[in-house]
Amino acid sequence: MKTLGTILVFFLIVIPMGVADFQDVLDRVDQLHEAEDYEQTKSYIESSMTQAASRAEKAELHWRLARAWLNLGDEAEDRGIVDAELLSLFEQGEAQAQKAIDADPSNHLGYYWKSANIGRWGQIKGILNSLFKAKPMRKLLRQAAAAEPDHADSYYVLGQLYEQVPGFPVSFGDKNFAVSLGRKSIDLHEQQVKAGIEDEVNYDFYTEMAKHLWERNYSAAKRNREQGRKMRKYESTSDPMEKNFHYEASVSLKNMSDREEALELINWVMRELGGMSNRSGSQDDDLKEAKEVLESWK
Repeated sequence: MKTLGTILVFFLIVIPMGVADFQDVLDRVDQLHEAEDYEQTKSYIESSMTQAASRAEKAELHWRLARAWLNLGDEAEDRGIVDAELLSLFEQGEAQAQKAIDADPSNHLGYYWKSANIGRWGQIKGILNSLFKAKPMRKLLRQAAAAEPDHADSYYVLGQLYEQVPGFPVSFGDKNFAVSLGRKSIDLHEQQVKAGIEDEVNYDFYTEMAKHLWERNYSAAKRNREQGRKMRKYESTSDPMEKNFHYEASVSLKNMSDREEALELINWVMRELGGMSNRSGSQDDDLKEAKEVLESWK
């Protein structure tokens, strides 16, 4: 019995310590990511892979490595890196995300970061040269949302996809779906910021929503007319994703046109970010993007 007692004490002490040690690894990775030190993030994850004791833990590191490769690709593009060298960074991110999916198919972030890297690859190649990637990307985002229905980022990226790809008969693009998905992403994001789940507002959610509205270009009258039709579709389906395609029906719309709302959103983003004295690098990028979007509408 003494031996059994010793074994039990060992498991009570050592196993929680191991869990705590691995959580320390994840915390360190996320700190490096938040500091926007993506090269160090990548190196630290690669050196920490042996500390993952289970498939679920391996998945946590692989999706974070996929995220780091995407950020490194963004930085490389800003430095003027182009063509195959730039595409290879997003391809490495996609490969790491697939490893996360293989290790733990229940983790939504593997699907999300694979889709994000594919999306950035597609942006570099151009929509017509990467249209064959659109359906796999849509499938991944739907898998991410199915695994975690409250993941705001999945709807945010899915909205961009529906806005940017061509519509029928070329592909599945749909400006109406893009607007509904954009509204869904913002509502979830605001709830998560308020609850402290997210540390800060991601202003690009609002910039992308403004772009969806600008592209749809409904008048105030048409917005109001369409609400009834959307509500019928929203209420008639039990499929969660199908409901999200008509999510706008559940929202009280302002009495203005799409483009008036788009301008209101983009100007709000510029005021909020422009008034910050200590913007991060990503917030500088968000402000630059908002200004460029507004300029493109003139």
